[in-house]
Amino acid sequence: MDDRSLIFLEIMIAMAAVGVIAFAVFLVTQYARRPRQAGADGAATQSPQWYEFLLAAVALLVVVAILSWQLWPGAQSGLSTDNWRFGSQSPVFLSVMAIVAAIGLIGFVIFAFVRGGQPARPTTIHAAPTAASQTAEPDAAVHESPSAARLLGLLLLGVAILLVCWVYVPTALQYTLMATMIYPASLAVALVLLFDKATRAWSVKSAAASIREWIVCDALVIFLILGFLNLLGSASGETYSALFWDFLFVALFFLMFWLLDRKETRYRFLLAYGFVTLIPILLLIWRAVLEVPAPEALSWWSTIWPFFILGIIFFVLEIISLIATRDSDHQTVPAVKDGLFVVIYGILLLTAIPDAG
Repeated sequence: MDDRSLIFLEIMIAMAAVGVIAFAVFLVTQYARRPRQAGADGAATQSPQWYEFLLAAVALLVVVAILSWQLWPGAQSGLSTDNWRFGSQSPVFLSVMAIVAAIGLIGFVIFAFVRGGQPARPTTIHAAPTAASQTAEPDAAVHESPSAARLLGLLLLGVAILLVCWVYVPTALQYTLMATMIYPASLAVALVLLFDKATRAWSVKSAAASIREWIVCDALVIFLILGFLNLLGSASGETYSALFWDFLFVALFFLMFWLLDRKETRYRFLLAYGFVTLIPILLLIWRAVLEVPAPEALSWWSTIWPFFILGIIFFVLEIISLIATRDSDHQTVPAVKDGLFVVIYGILLLTAIPDAG
């Protein structure tokens, strides 16, 4: 086993250890937060226990120890000096880890907001269903938002495709698969989703929220087309090695589209702006992996940083909008903000086109 295989195996073992510890902490906290005796207001009380904090501290120490073991300059001195800490790919790896950590932190904060805004469920006695409730059930089923568990089948399919490509498919065929099947099929499905959204007869959302969804969903489809054009323009062929990043971009596109179109949470636009902010970083990693040379005398406006800064600005504006508008029906001002974002982004795209000379 060479050095790279050994380092990859160590990283996988570390990730598995962190995942098992996090899952154990989750199970214990769920057990500890099961409904206790009802309080004075009739609601079940849920108080954190001391061993929850102890398990969280142990998990944090394990993660810190693993990171110190992997990132410490003197660690693994038995290996050759040509490992990932000193190679040219180390900034890309650290950038990926930073992106994953940022996504996890943002997701945790959003989850904490959502859980914090939900009242405790009181203990109720289920009464026999009446005729009125039975007649109202079909309407509720029509407007029911689909569960996120239904996406696990698509996720498993994507993981299976990646594993098959990594194990059996040569590099040139990976590029052909992505350029002739994955991206064209994704564009076709995106058009079908837009057609379904345009012809849908029912909607439980306000008109301003629907306008916001159309603005952001159309922008996401444009980003998908631009990603396809970047892939065709690279003409990698035998040197193609960015299958994971292209596949991740396509998967995140469908996840964001599903959140915007099918869910009713107020935080779906915040997640969409987070994805838009992440797209330039994904493009930077994609270019670094494929070693795509940048044009000479490239101005700052033609780099990814204006788009990244614009995404951060509107991500912060969306947070301010969520704080200012507690009611999900007041979406007129956020809709204007989304339209302004699309206009500015389009101007930046036109400005980023390099000169012919």
